[in-house]
Amino acid sequence: MKQKSKLLCLLGAFAMLISLLAPTEGLTAGKPSITIHNIIDLTGAYAPIAIPSEKGGKDYLAWIAERGGLDVDGDGKGDVEVKYTWAEFGNVDARFMSAYKRFRMGKPKPTIIEMWSSPNQEMMKPILERDGIVCYGIGFSDPQLYPPAWNYMDCWSYGESAAGAIEYYIDNLWPKKGKGIKAKVAHLTWDTAYGRGANEPTKRHGVKSGKYEVILERFCTMMPTDPEIMGFLSDFEKHGIDIIWSNSIVQTPAVIMKGIHKLGLSGKMVHMANLWAPADQLLDIVGPGSAEGYMCPQPVFVPAADPNEPGVKFAKMLNDKYRKDPAMPNIQYMRGVRMKANMLESVRRALLGIMKRDKVDLATACSKITGKDVKELGMQTLAGYTAHDTTVKFQSAPSGKDDRRLANHDRLIGIKGGKLVALSPWYKVPRLVPDDMIKQGLFKDEKINIHYEVVK
Repeated sequence: MKQKSKLLCLLGAFAMLISLLAPTEGLTAGKPSITIHNIIDLTGAYAPIAIPSEKGGKDYLAWIAERGGLDVDGDGKGDVEVKYTWAEFGNVDARFMSAYKRFRMGKPKPTIIEMWSSPNQEMMKPILERDGIVCYGIGFSDPQLYPPAWNYMDCWSYGESAAGAIEYYIDNLWPKKGKGIKAKVAHLTWDTAYGRGANEPTKRHGVKSGKYEVILERFCTMMPTDPEIMGFLSDFEKHGIDIIWSNSIVQTPAVIMKGIHKLGLSGKMVHMANLWAPADQLLDIVGPGSAEGYMCPQPVFVPAADPNEPGVKFAKMLNDKYRKDPAMPNIQYMRGVRMKANMLESVRRALLGIMKRDKVDLATACSKITGKDVKELGMQTLAGYTAHDTTVKFQSAPSGKDDRRLANHDRLIGIKGGKLVALSPWYKVPRLVPDDMIKQGLFKDEKINIHYEVVK
């Protein structure tokens, strides 16, 4: 009886997940269609970031459907039905590959697939190029960028974001700024490819910039305990660490911040983490006391800090209209809106390009669109696209023919006075192209900025 009850509970939870994330159908009968795909992990360690992101993306798709589909010609009316096919893989490689093979063998053949794992995206790099399918990745590891292929990333690399945040903090916010002291940096992160994603690039950037040195690397469990973290922090205090960087999700920085405050280290060292550990979620988890002083860079406007920005108002409208979730929109919801908007804008531009190139109508363009079209006529042309003002225009990528990033900017977001605030203006992150890539003749049409750049 107990086993039967557990089975019914699992089936009920699965049904709720399907209800939450299934594609929304609009009144698009008789219209041509396009399909976008997603392989996402809505369960396990990454659920806290994936679920709110997908809520934002799902609501954006509902908005597109209600307007009659994708507006290709810009007249305010939907022209193309958008079909959305997704698979849950729970951070299990075998499930990921199974989903990819199913998509690749299905009809229509995928042109662009959203993916949620740096290791899998790296593994897929030659396969995607072989199959002619664009990866729109939510994992930002450097090997996907160098050398450039069919892997596009929603943002900069983890290393570029970390280097920019660390350097900006040292120049503008560090209590020891201007004293000619080189900051000491420690990585306290997961022992995974994702967790180590910023380690090597920040070491390289520290040497080139001359402003800091990575002197320690320590690895914690994916769900660390207080005693585990306290041991690391005590060691950091002995080594005089100024800045801790973590490439993880929000649970790890939450424990680190609690430890910093318990040990009275908040005036001695600062903790920073990447965008997947957003300050709004951390504030909710640990409260204003333990969250005070925390920082993370973000490439989108933040509802709690930017309530009057047009993109935030757009996201709020989506949530009010389709979901009415009192916790939304948050930072991750904003990211989800931007992600789906980027995908559909790439498809829209590709359809226009096909119609012009091949002198065909829209229905024919929908039937013959390929991943190569989406890559060359869509993704590669998104510089300056703001995704309904969820992000800024003046620093958007790709910034050259070999650039595979869809954003190259950040702002430091942190907890100050118990509230979520923007701690910096928008700045362009350092471009950490490996020297051997330059020697191979790649990235020649880009300005390679070693330092962050504030554009006024």
